[in-house]
Amino acid sequence: MRALLLLLLTATLSAAGLKVGDPAPATRPESMLQGEAVKDFKKGEIYVFECWASWCGPCVAAIPHLNDLHKKMGKKGVVITGVNVWEAERDAASAQRAKNFLKDQGDKMSYRVALGGKAFIKDWLEAAGVNGIPHAFVVADGKIAWMGHPMQLTDEIIGDLLTGTPLAAAVPVADKVPQRRLSKPAVAAGTTPNDPEMAAAQAKLDALSEAMRKRDWDAAEKALPAAAGVLPAQEGKELRESIEAQIGLARGDPSKFYAQLKHLADDEFDDAEALNEIAWRLLTMKAFEGKRNLPLAEKCAVQSVALSKEAQSDKLDTLARLRWLQGKKEEAIRWQIKAVDKADEPRMKALLQKTLDALLKGTLPPADDEEDEEPAR
Repeated sequence: MRALLLLLLTATLSAAGLKVGDPAPATRPESMLQGEAVKDFKKGEIYVFECWASWCGPCVAAIPHLNDLHKKMGKKGVVITGVNVWEAERDAASAQRAKNFLKDQGDKMSYRVALGGKAFIKDWLEAAGVNGIPHAFVVADGKIAWMGHPMQLTDEIIGDLLTGTPLAAAVPVADKVPQRRLSKPAVAAGTTPNDPEMAAAQAKLDALSEAMRKRDWDAAEKALPAAAGVLPAQEGKELRESIEAQIGLARGDPSKFYAQLKHLADDEFDDAEALNEIAWRLLTMKAFEGKRNLPLAEKCAVQSVALSKEAQSDKLDTLARLRWLQGKKEEAIRWQIKAVDKADEPRMKALLQKTLDALLKGTLPPADDEEDEEPAR
């Protein structure tokens, strides 16, 4: 559910620009929590940037696999860095949670670990059209050599990259599909990635991925039934619902997208972070402009503030924006004043104060989704 939540909340419906074979972005993680930073990509070495978050169940489940890869392949020139994303960018408290998580893992997470930062997210994840985590990028000779779910990254694939052997074992994860759901197409037991049945199944997924990448919604609708059909029943159903919602949103009809967000909000109604994320996206995503679902945003924002006992600045900031958009400007200002008061990180406090100053002058400033200088939430 978490990976699907992020898939829905961060869907941009834009063509992925970063793909296998392209030069790796120059952007590096913002800061290191463990180990040395990767500054340059050295010839003969393989670099893995694996994007994760401490709240993401599939990410946590992948850690032992990555740790094993590190222990087996580290001496052979494979450098693995776990890059925390969509967490520490929020605020100081979230960054500390990521640090505490790493500390608790101890030797179970012995590879390098970093905080990603907004620039890394933009130049790697967003550039590749990736909307779910965990997700791994593999760099060889300065180029993207492989990308996908880290559980698919095997000793054999890394060995092939080291020797320059074609990646017969690499099964790419289809664009826009919740990665935790799609480890491989649902084909007969005992098949291998080279089997015709596996190749045919992957071709159906690739056809959908390509149509979505090109924003060819008619082609995507045509490819969707076949792509969903290669997955187990529940995963296929979720894929159809997710893609149909994205296509509808792209065509100016967010109703199916809103229905999925409502379902997610109901499922996550005891989670302040998830509810705040849903509310914030409902209030700020440009795709919703002119058709914002303020009742759903209110349901999420009010519950998020209540769960956090009116003590967390980001939740209060979201509620203030909601009230302003509802025309309740005096109430919005009161919530924004409280958001500034509760902020304990200097940069966040300054940005919240900037928003408050704008509200006092009668204007609602752009959200972080619309202006790069704001922090990622």
